[in-house]
Amino acid sequence: MILYTMMPPEYIFPEDENNWSSQQVISCEAGHLVVEQINHTQYRVVRLISGNAMNYLDEKYSPGSIIQAKPQL
Repeated sequence: MILYTMMPPEYIFPEDENNWSSQQVISCEAGHLVVEQINHTQYRVVRLISGNAMNYLDEKYSPGSIIQAKPQL
């Protein structure tokens, strides 16, 4: 069987439920970010989901970068 998809293999064939439970999808101006929470104010970027190819060149959305959570009012 051949799968033609842009999704990484670990999303199609997940190894462990703990990998998925620590990740969440958040919206941003570039599209959507899959992130892992480090602490209550910081997140680590896992991947960017965007239709604009130029967004992937922005270093602040690169996998492994740390982003700060905005305080909710």
